[in-house]
Amino acid sequence: MPEILAIITAANEAYRAFVATSPDREIKVAVGNAVRFLAADLTSAAELVATTREG
Repeated sequence: MPEILAIITAANEAYRAFVATSPDREIKVAVGNAVRFLAADLTSAAELVATTREG
C-alpha cells in the first residue's frame, strides 16, 4: 500500500533531519527505536491489508 510506505519514508526522513541536529545520544536512541517500531508496525499493517485484499 503506497500510503503506508509513504508514511514510513516520511518518518525515516524526519528522523535523519532530527539526527542532523545532534541530539543527546539517549534521546537519539529513543527516537530511533520509536521510528523503527513505527516502521515495523506499519509494515505489518501493509502486509495485513495486502493479505486481506487478496482474500
